[in-house]
Amino acid sequence: MDYFDNHIHITRLPHPLEMARELHERGYKYMSVACEPWEWKAVQELREKASAEGWLIGCGFSFGIHPEIAGKVQEQDLRDLTKLLELFPDAQVGEAGLDKRYAGYGQGGVQEEIFRRQAKMAFEFGRDLQIHCVGDYGRIVKILRDVGFSDVRADDAAGVKRPRPLFHRFGGDAGIVKAGISLGALFSIHADSYCKKATREALALIPAECQRFETDADETFVRDNAETPREVAERLVKTLLDTQKNPAQP
Repeated sequence: MDYFDNHIHITRLPHPLEMARELHERGYKYMSVACEPWEWKAVQELREKASAEGWLIGCGFSFGIHPEIAGKVQEQDLRDLTKLLELFPDAQVGEAGLDKRYAGYGQGGVQEEIFRRQAKMAFEFGRDLQIHCVGDYGRIVKILRDVGFSDVRADDAAGVKRPRPLFHRFGGDAGIVKAGISLGALFSIHADSYCKKATREALALIPAECQRFETDADETFVRDNAETPREVAERLVKTLLDTQKNPAQP
């Protein structure tokens, strides 16, 4: 059986190369997300080594800048991100977005600036955009429209391919689902997406073809230092399956 985890930080898990092998053996495909410069480098190194072994067939990669570090970003980081997107034409952008828990979240703040620039990169490169949002989904939607995101269904009908917003670990309400669908968005569902009543109700409005599922596994997913890649891989499979089985109902 094949699985697809739409958002995982594999280089933050123990022994990433061995993790890649363990996941490959289980038919577990994934989108490997890297959201700060050290992680970009780690993912590139993993990609080179694991691809040589055939362990990344069906997997994807995404490079971006998380809102947690937006205030520390230098222009060189943004230039490096642009180069990565040029080097890897199959890569997505992100995760990028807004998070009220971190500095620079306010209207017109540095988080907004860094998100807007990444959204523009995604649009101009024609890449899907992995969006992180803890806070104002409405502001995210406005920025997407400002930089040019539009209804990809209408564009596809005209023979024009457009990038899609992808709401990672979705936690919005019905209004955001409707706004996202109008932009051709995808919605990545995490176990936490079922925790809030408004989000549970909203999930029922998402067409099946617009749904994705994820674990968002990173170093916090690991229980202790003694847990092996095999044990982590087995728990990833179970976590993803449990998330897919959880009904999108209040």
